[in-house]
Amino acid sequence: MKPYIWARLLLGAAILSVTSCAQSLPQTPAPQPVVPTLPATSAPKATASPSDRYLDRMAIIDARKDFRQSPNPGYVLDAHSVIRFPSLGPTGVIIIGDSILTGWSGYFAHVFPNAFLDGRVGRQFSSAIPIWRTLQENGMTHKVGYVVVELGTNGEVSPQDMQTFLQLVGDRQVLLVMPEMPRSWEHEVQDLYLQTAATHPNVHLVRWDLLSRNHPSYFWTDRVHPTWIGIQVMVHAIATDLQQVIANKHN
Repeated sequence: MKPYIWARLLLGAAILSVTSCAQSLPQTPAPQPVVPTLPATSAPKATASPSDRYLDRMAIIDARKDFRQSPNPGYVLDAHSVIRFPSLGPTGVIIIGDSILTGWSGYFAHVFPNAFLDGRVGRQFSSAIPIWRTLQENGMTHKVGYVVVELGTNGEVSPQDMQTFLQLVGDRQVLLVMPEMPRSWEHEVQDLYLQTAATHPNVHLVRWDLLSRNHPSYFWTDRVHPTWIGIQVMVHAIATDLQQVIANKHN
């Protein structure tokens, strides 16, 4: 046999041998691109519920509360009703409420010096309609851009009354303070507030229900009226949400 034929046979055998060995070795996967791993703390934010996100945003309240052992005597009012006019500038905010607003009207006025306050013990949501009409007739709503409603504790809120009130208010920004109380109409009122905020871009919720839940120290023994600790949380939640609404409106 010619020499070059032997060389070709030997080369072929070597190639077969190498190929056979390569097939018998474990295959090394091709390198994959490195995907950066997000920090563990970022994961919950993507799936956090609206309630959790609200509570996270409201955590700043602890840094803003007055942290006093007892309220200033001027913060408390023992009366059946109260009307307070702004002490600073024209009326930009109107706050309509019940005994919660009435009893702590001095503190509300301290935090909202340019607000007009109208509170009455036992007031129901339906009363907000004639109150607004009276204020409108007397020229009190001309420069008002924001309306806070702290009602719903003393009775059911009908969808008709809600729609009538919102029609009167027009395109002003409305903040509904979500009531939290152990009464039979609680969930019905809360559901209506949730539905209203979901269908009206100018309606916003102050989630007093979330902030006060599992905090018995926020309430007196009736589990309805807030203590000094509780009212600080409620009022500063209103202030924080109001600041957010104002910022969003001007952006």
